[in-house]
Amino acid sequence: MKKLTKTLLTATLILGLPLGAYAASEAAATAPAERPAVDCPMGGKGMDGKHHKRHDRMERMQKMTPAEIQAHLQQRYDKIEDPAKQAEFVKRLGERAEGMTKHAEAMKAFADAHQ
Repeated sequence: MKKLTKTLLTATLILGLPLGAYAASEAAATAPAERPAVDCPMGGKGMDGKHHKRHDRMERMQKMTPAEIQAHLQQRYDKIEDPAKQAEFVKRLGERAEGMTKHAEAMKAFADAHQ
C-alpha cells in the first residue's frame, strides 16, 4: 500500500507541476492591464471609472427647482396604485424631509458658529 501511495504521489507531482506552471504563465500572459484609478468628483478614488449612482442622483436633485421636485414626486406618487402604499410613501417622505431639515439646521448652526 505504501508503494502504491508513493507511486501515485510521484506521478501526480510529475504531471501536476508542469501543468500548474503552464497554467500560471498563461494566466499572467492573458491578464488584462490594470487601469489607473479615476478620481471621483465627489472626493476619493473612483471605482474603475464606474459612475456612482447615488452621487449622480444627488447631484441631479440639487440642480432641480422646487417645481421640478414636486412634479417628480407627483409622478412617483401617481405610479403607486395601492392606497396603503401611497400613504406609506407620503409618511416616509415626511420622515425624510424632517431628517433633512434637522441636518440642515445643524449645518447652519455650525456654519454660524464658525463665521
